[in-house]
Amino acid sequence: MQIEEIQKFSEKIASPIYFDYDLKKSNWFNIGGKTKVYFKAESLPDLVLFLKSFGVSHKIFVLGAGSNTLIRDSGVKGVVIKLGSKFSNIQLLEEDTIEVGASTLDRKVSDFAKNNDISGMEFLSCIPGSIGGAIIMNSGCYGSDISEILLSIKIIDEKGKEKEIKNDEIKFFYRGTNIPKNYIILSAVLKGIISSKQLI
Repeated sequence: MQIEEIQKFSEKIASPIYFDYDLKKSNWFNIGGKTKVYFKAESLPDLVLFLKSFGVSHKIFVLGAGSNTLIRDSGVKGVVIKLGSKFSNIQLLEEDTIEVGASTLDRKVSDFAKNNDISGMEFLSCIPGSIGGAIIMNSGCYGSDISEILLSIKIIDEKGKEKEIKNDEIKFFYRGTNIPKNYIILSAVLKGIISSKQLI
């Protein structure tokens, strides 16, 4: 790994890049070793630039909320990317449809839906982690899962190219999908059912 090149690159962007980063700080179990490079992407332009520069030449690992992640003591041999707060946003597209940043916590999405009288997302309140991870794992509980409310996702690949993928282009199975490992989910569009806060 060409650490010197990444160190020079880090001076050109606002998003922080940490070296020899202790991954214990980034998962709920507080276990695991270090990674040589830990990139916290705070903007889409910085993420695109980083991937165009290093996405093909380095093995990339995406770390979500760290709620369902075990990291070995020997650490991670590659670059760990974590999406920052700019990827944790929710907006109402239609009265029953929302767009959610991939690093938004599942519980936050459920609360937003309830406050806007949207049903069908209650199960997310029980699932730790972020929406990006929930989609990759097809998370669910109490007879519901993310595939039932997902309309589409926006992704970026290791070359920094963005793309939208519709629900019917994704194969969902129990706690998994066929979304390629070189794709980083940026955001998702979710659709529920109009209801009332009391019923929700």
